[in-house]
Amino acid sequence: MKNKILFILLLAISILTSAKAENSNLVGAWQGPKNLMLNICALPEDRLGICSCSIFRTFGWVDVALTIDGDSLMIKAKDYGSPLVGRFRIESAERLTGILTMGYPGEDWYFSGPTEFIKQKPIMPDNLSPDLEGIILPYDYGKLALDRDKAWDALSTVSPNSYGYREKGAIEKLLNAKTYPITPKDLIGFRRVRSIQIDARDGIFSYPYFNCRFKTVDGKVFFEKTTGSQRKSGYVYQNNPKSLIFLGGWSVNDDPQTEYGSSNSVVGTAYKISSHKAIMIFPSDGYRVEIYELTN
Repeated sequence: MKNKILFILLLAISILTSAKAENSNLVGAWQGPKNLMLNICALPEDRLGICSCSIFRTFGWVDVALTIDGDSLMIKAKDYGSPLVGRFRIESAERLTGILTMGYPGEDWYFSGPTEFIKQKPIMPDNLSPDLEGIILPYDYGKLALDRDKAWDALSTVSPNSYGYREKGAIEKLLNAKTYPITPKDLIGFRRVRSIQIDARDGIFSYPYFNCRFKTVDGKVFFEKTTGSQRKSGYVYQNNPKSLIFLGGWSVNDDPQTEYGSSNSVVGTAYKISSHKAIMIFPSDGYRVEIYELTN
């Protein structure tokens, strides 16, 4: 994978790790040598991962693995153009000490030797609105920042032998569709939704259209799927001129709706792809993604 020179803070894919719940106090941003910022995020199933790893406006690494074993923390970039590898002792929830090598001699970001990382304030990924800081849980930064990447990754695992393979082309068209300016209020009037579920192990499962609605609640736009056995509900927020963020929960049949931040928490990103159609992308664990196709 090619390294990428960055002009903004580079986002990196969340990586599966061996870290467990007892290390949850490590979640946040850590500053190291040469202003290297390492953002550790909480992932489902009591895991931790690297959400971003970069030197502001200089250089960044994607696909950085994180491993925690006792009081040892190890990082290693899977990029091949410029190395990043470190092993640290967890001195406290605020300080890591150890050895780091990054870059090659002659590169502006080159460093090799003993160093420390000091915990900073959690970093909001650059493609999420700073207005949503404190609303979006850091746990969900990685999923929302990489929603389309996760959708394409999941779709790439679907082979001609997979169930529902015939749907793959239609889903590619949805993901490739041009996006248009959108606000939460633009979705009021969309009343039909169908679910498309992509699973690396099982294939593609698509469902017919069911009823849904967007309505104003306490000054915010609230979405709810009102028929069908699997239902999502929650609020939509402006992210940028061409995308919205959904924060809510899932429930089954006529069970009570659940809230964002609960054990049934769900996040997603909404895009308008025509005057009468929108999509919501809900990334999940591993190679599993659900897409809502909405019509008015």
